Amino acid sequence: MTKINRKWLDHMEQSEKINDWLFRYQYVYRVRRTEKQKRRFLSALVADLAEMREDVRVIEYNQGKKYSSNNVYVGNIKKADRIICTYYDTPPKHFGSYPFFDRKQQSKHTTNFIMATSAITLLIGLLATLIYMKVSPTSFQLTSPSTIAAIICFGLYFFGLSRVAKGLSERHTLVRNTSSLLAIMEMISRKHDQKTAFAFVDEGTFGENGIEAMKRSCKASAKIYVLDSIGSDDPLYFSGTGISKDKLNQAKIQQTEPKSELNYFFSGKESLDKKGDFFLDQAALKQKQSSQTNCEAIIEVLQ
Repeated sequence: MTKINRKWLDHMEQSEKINDWLFRYQYVYRVRRTEKQKRRFLSALVADLAEMREDVRVIEYNQGKKYSSNNVYVGNIKKADRIICTYYDTPPKHFGSYPFFDRKQQSKHTTNFIMATSAITLLIGLLATLIYMKVSPTSFQLTSPSTIAAIICFGLYFFGLSRVAKGLSERHTLVRNTSSLLAIMEMISRKHDQKTAFAFVDEGTFGENGIEAMKRSCKASAKIYVLDSIGSDDPLYFSGTGISKDKLNQAKIQQTEPKSELNYFFSGKESLDKKGDFFLDQAALKQKQSSQTNCEAIIEVLQ
């Protein structure tokens, strides 16, 4: 077989693999919020990673809680000079945009959504109860079909109310944050560098518990690069240090002031009201296609 044919076949196999990942993580494992959902996702992720690398580990932390959280590492986290990571958990639904680096505003948007949907659900329950009281027979019979049907309906209602009160899971997760997850998987398929490790961390939608757990295992000098919602059609930004401006310009990635000790890649819009603040609007968050251009740009910069 000629080198050209071999290269073409490798390219086709890689394309098929990426399309398979895209379908499964965009649709089959798109919601990763409950313990059961995360467990199913992690089983699939580890199986895919194990086909490419042998140094895949699943680390548990927060064992004292109701259920433990899990990070997935590829490579030697303890000895790596740099770590490329992203969070895999799914955020609850919220009003408005997703403001980067503003946990208080994120929490406010989510809380407002939960309060509004809970109030609407309670109102629906109250109206349903009033209607039932008007149409139900005056004599109460526990074994009558209408009473049994009402009990089942109210049981389903309170089950639904409990889910609403906890926050409904966001189902449009391609941009936030499946796109970042897929970009790292593609990097792993192309790269095997002893000095670079990769991490898929839990509890990233409302904090940095997963990253903090990872940092306890890595060198203090390790450079950490976090990918967050890179798949929108909005411009790519880099908030951090350690990458030359020429390299960023070549990949058409704009540099902004560091927001923390971590280095972030993200796609979004800059606020017109406050320079240096970035967000993703609802249209971007609900995109059905991820930007492969952004993915390739980040791989180019980090390879």
